[in-house]
Amino acid sequence: MPEVAERRPPITPQLAVRVAVLGGLAFVLFAIVFFRLWFLQVLSGEDYVSQARDNRVRKVRIEAPRGDIVDRHGTVLVKTRVAPVVQIVPSSLPDSVHEQADAFRKARGEAEKARLAAADQVRSLERDIREQRRDATRQQRRDRRRLARAARGAEPVPVQPVPAGEIELRRLYRRLGRVIDVRPKTIHERVIEGVAELPYSNVTIRSAVDRDAFNYIRERKERFPGVAVEKQYLRDYPHDKLAAQLFGTTREISPEELKLEKYKGVEPGTRIGADGIEESYDRYLRGKDGFTRVVINALGSRDDRRQMSRREPRQGQRLRLTLDLNLQRAANDALARAVAAASENGAKAGAFVAMDPRNGEILALGSYPSFDANAFAKPISQRLYNQLSSEELGAPLFNRAIAATYPTGSTFKPITAMAALEEGVITPTSTIVDDGEFELGDRVLRNAKDASYGALQLPGALTVSSDIFFYQLGLDMNGRGPVLQEWARRLGIGRRTGIDIPGEFAGLVPDAEWRDEGYKAYLRCAKKAKVEPGTTAALFECGGIERTWSAGDNVNLAVGQGDLQATPLQLATAYSTIISSGKVVRPHLGLRVEDGNGVLLEEIRTPARRRVGFDPAHRDAIMTGLHGAATAASGTSSDVFADFRYLDVLYGKTGTAERQPNPDQSWYACYVDHPTKPIVVVTTIERGGFGAETAAPAARLILNEWFDLQDDEFHEGSDQSN
Repeated sequence: MPEVAERRPPITPQLAVRVAVLGGLAFVLFAIVFFRLWFLQVLSGEDYVSQARDNRVRKVRIEAPRGDIVDRHGTVLVKTRVAPVVQIVPSSLPDSVHEQADAFRKARGEAEKARLAAADQVRSLERDIREQRRDATRQQRRDRRRLARAARGAEPVPVQPVPAGEIELRRLYRRLGRVIDVRPKTIHERVIEGVAELPYSNVTIRSAVDRDAFNYIRERKERFPGVAVEKQYLRDYPHDKLAAQLFGTTREISPEELKLEKYKGVEPGTRIGADGIEESYDRYLRGKDGFTRVVINALGSRDDRRQMSRREPRQGQRLRLTLDLNLQRAANDALARAVAAASENGAKAGAFVAMDPRNGEILALGSYPSFDANAFAKPISQRLYNQLSSEELGAPLFNRAIAATYPTGSTFKPITAMAALEEGVITPTSTIVDDGEFELGDRVLRNAKDASYGALQLPGALTVSSDIFFYQLGLDMNGRGPVLQEWARRLGIGRRTGIDIPGEFAGLVPDAEWRDEGYKAYLRCAKKAKVEPGTTAALFECGGIERTWSAGDNVNLAVGQGDLQATPLQLATAYSTIISSGKVVRPHLGLRVEDGNGVLLEEIRTPARRRVGFDPAHRDAIMTGLHGAATAASGTSSDVFADFRYLDVLYGKTGTAERQPNPDQSWYACYVDHPTKPIVVVTTIERGGFGAETAAPAARLILNEWFDLQDDEFHEGSDQSN
């Protein structure tokens, strides 16, 4: 029987399906790979060639110089100069140095916290002494001296030496120090202080190094790892101390700020305004950086022979301010003379404001003493910073015109007058008899120098500055609620004016709610600390407010005393509001933005913030009293202005603020209703004594400059009250 050939069974349908699926999947995968290769080679080939080319090209930023700042007449106040600088790059520093910087930052914060606590305790102690209405006890004087020392300046925080294990860092400091003539210890101190302040920015070790040192470091980069040398634009202040508190400083932008909308498009490393005018108008002053595209060779070094492109930097725009440089200089000199005249009282400091009441343009503003602004154009040591912040030296960094808050004394009386008139407490012709004494509970209050003025109406009370008259108004308004406080705030006291530089303080208009809440907090603190309220221990533990509101607080407020805290700028704004029939101007320093040739690009408009409604007759009664105070024989400042050319349009008010246990503070506020050059001037001198003795003569000197009067004699103060 023939052998039958073996037959293989046919493929099953299930297997056929699997083979088809796998074949299709393989085809799809192959198609994807093929399409991707085609996309990379054909469609995107040129893009990747371009990217490969860019891998060997670097974009080097060219810093733009900031715009100049000029006064209202075009005189340069701030300009830019080029200086070679040597810096340390923080990312190149070892972790141990960053840990030192963190510890230094925390220690400095704690020291500042202790200083602020001491300052609060000093204020609480001084409030207690004022309310006693008698001389401080021996213990109070000792406590005040101790606290005042602690409040004058934060305890200096020493910088620890280079960590023991960082041998290479020590060698770097020594090599660098020999080249730029800076001690290694100083280099390390600047590194720690700089990293503690701005951890993300290069730390400038020395500015304006000589050319030989600059080139030596630049040509030997391998010997100075982490050291950057470059030419940087620094701010230059031709007039040294004039308006130094206003300008501010610049610094490198932080990573957090780069995310803000106002810095959209700004590159890392850009220098921005840190405070003052530099911060407020940074968008105009900053300019636009340029760049150079350079080729990097295979070794990663720059090939200077092959420069691909360059965009020149564009300098920032010029900012014209409302300031008048000559008036600023005259005001600074006037304050210096006033402080010198009151040196027997321990006077060291003061402030001034000169403003156009029509529109809020600041003509001069600042405080004395000042400092050389050029000190901040380069690295500043902690020692110098502490000196400039020291109360012993008058705290030159502190802008008293916008940030120092004081009781204003009798310069507050026009505000009390407006409140009393508008609330119907008195009319312009109401009479109050000033017999020289005012009884308030078991206390008897008197006028300055125990004067007595008899029957007075409002204009006459302002002319002679009768305390008795205004004590009565304060007492009468206390029963009507916080009406005096409301009018003070409407006119601009106890609230920020909105001036176009940072750092302004709101101050305080005390009322029953504020004091009563403060007293409750004081009691809670005393209970928690387990100390008896009213004791010295409670004062040091809790500070704060040690009693509730009383009628005497409103009486004190009516004459600008007690817990009132106002800035000189607020007082100038309040007077301007009365002068301009209720228009509350916004004080401002910015006038307009220009190009480098002075061509107008943009007006800086600052319309009135709001309006306060009051009877024009009430305004006229107040102005009549202020005119008499400056010009009438019985006026408190008439001696100072006896021969003033514009006597017929002069209005003024002296103020003497009690600040126990310190000597009195001197104030003067005045207005000249000139047809083309109206001006409001406010001056104050800490420990200056009577307003007519120091502050009023300083204001006279400022007005002499503004109206180009030749009489530059420092007039003796009036013998009138306050």
